[in-house]
Amino acid sequence: MLYTLCSELHTEVNDMPFKVSDEFVEENQVVAVLSGGTEAQFMNLVLEKKLDLKRPVYLMVSGYSNSMPAALEILSFILQRKGIAKIMQHPKDIVFPDDTETASLTRVPLAKVLKNETKQRLGVIGKSSDWLIASQVDYREIAKKANMELVDIPIEELTSLGEVDPGMAGAEAIYKRLKEIIAKNQLDGITLRCFDVFRTMKNTACVAVSKLIDDGIPAGCEGDIPVLLTMMVCKKLTGEIGWMGSPARILPDGQILLAKCTISLKMTKSHEYTTHFESGIGVAIHGEVEPGDYTLVKLGPDLKRLLAVNVQVTRCQYEQNMCRTQIWVQSTPIVSQYLLTSPLSDHHVLIKGHHAAKFWRE
Repeated sequence: MLYTLCSELHTEVNDMPFKVSDEFVEENQVVAVLSGGTEAQFMNLVLEKKLDLKRPVYLMVSGYSNSMPAALEILSFILQRKGIAKIMQHPKDIVFPDDTETASLTRVPLAKVLKNETKQRLGVIGKSSDWLIASQVDYREIAKKANMELVDIPIEELTSLGEVDPGMAGAEAIYKRLKEIIAKNQLDGITLRCFDVFRTMKNTACVAVSKLIDDGIPAGCEGDIPVLLTMMVCKKLTGEIGWMGSPARILPDGQILLAKCTISLKMTKSHEYTTHFESGIGVAIHGEVEPGDYTLVKLGPDLKRLLAVNVQVTRCQYEQNMCRTQIWVQSTPIVSQYLLTSPLSDHHVLIKGHHAAKFWRE
C-alpha cells in the first residue's frame, strides 16, 4: 500500500520524489513523505491502523520541501515504538543497513551535561508544533534531571498584538513583545510555536529568534523543547550560541545539508532578509557562515542519549524550495548513517568550533 503525505503549506510540491514498482507497493508499507509538516498525518495513519509498525515501513523522500526533516521525525517516532523503518532516497534504496556502529555515536549524557546548580526557567510559548511527534518530553523528568523548569505560556501572550507590519517593523514588534514575555516570566530561554505566529500576525518570528540569541537568550522554533535543552547545554559547556537546523539532504559520504529560516547574526559572515519558506510571507534570514570547525549536537527528548560530533562547514547555498539558511557540513559516513537509521529526531544544533570532547569527558 502506498500513502502520500503533503502539507497544505507546501503548494510547490507537484510530483513523487521517484517511482517504485507496483509489485513493491503491493508487498510493502510505503509512505511518500512529500513535504514537511506531515508527521501528524503519519501518526494518524498508525492510530487508524492503516499502518502496522510491527511491519517495516518504507519512507520515500526528496531533497526538497522539508521532505527529509519530516521523514527523520517520523523515523524517530517509529523507532521509539520499537518499529522498523527505512528512509528511501532512490528506488533501489531498500536494504536495511546494520546500524550497530551508529549506536556508539549517541551515548548517555555525563552528569555535568545535565546538571545545573541553579534552576533555569524555560518558556514554551504555545506548546510544541503538532508535527513534532518524536520530540515530546516529560516536564517532571526535565526538572528532576536537569534542574530546568518548563513554563507553558499561551501563544495569545504574543499573538494578542494582532496583525503587524509584514516587513521589518512587524518583525521588530514581535521581538519586543517576546522580550516583554521573557522579562515578565523571568525566563532563561524560550521556544515558540512559530507557525501560529505567521497565521495570526502575518509575519514571522524568525528575526525575533535571531535577535534573542544575539542577546544571549537561547531561542528555538516550532516549540521544540529538546532543541532548546540542547542549546542550553551547548551554551553551558562551550559558551557558544547555537543554530537550530534540519537535515534537508543526507549523502552517504557524510555530507549533510542543514536548513532553517533563521540564524543568529553573530554566527554569520553575511546575511540577507527574505521571506519565510513555507508561508512565503514576513521576514526570514538567509545567513552564510564561515567555513571551518563546528560541532553538531542533539540531546534526546528523554535525556538518555546525546549526540555530539565534530564536523566541518564546507559551503553555504541558497535554493528557493527549502528553508532560507542552508549550510553544508562534512561529517563522516557513520554520521550520515546515524541520521538515516537511528536519529534522535529531526532538528539538530550547530555550534562554532570543535567541542565534542567537552560533552564526553569529565
